Amino acid sequence: MAAAQGEKVKIELSMYGVAEILKWCINENKGRIPGADTAVFKEMQAAVAEKPTAGDYFVYDQFWKKRKIFEFTKEEVETVDRCLYDIPNMEGKQNPAVRYKFWAAQAE
Repeated sequence: MAAAQGEKVKIELSMYGVAEILKWCINENKGRIPGADTAVFKEMQAAVAEKPTAGDYFVYDQFWKKRKIFEFTKEEVETVDRCLYDIPNMEGKQNPAVRYKFWAAQAE
């Protein structure tokens, strides 16, 4: 699903996927790839911040499996792609599995 300039693409992600995107685009980025400070990144950070502070395995498991739809601009999608591909390659690490799941939503 291609988005024209200014249009947004809706992508459904699990909280696990959101955390993985934030890991690579915010924590591991270290300023190498710009654009990881837009509204969708702030929305994803807020979603992960809702993680329960107490509970058993079931509570945490349900949180990480919870799915939410985020609206990305074309530029934000490109930023996520670069973060999930370029940064692991710069560090000699395997690409995260969420990269393939993230792009599966784009093929529709």
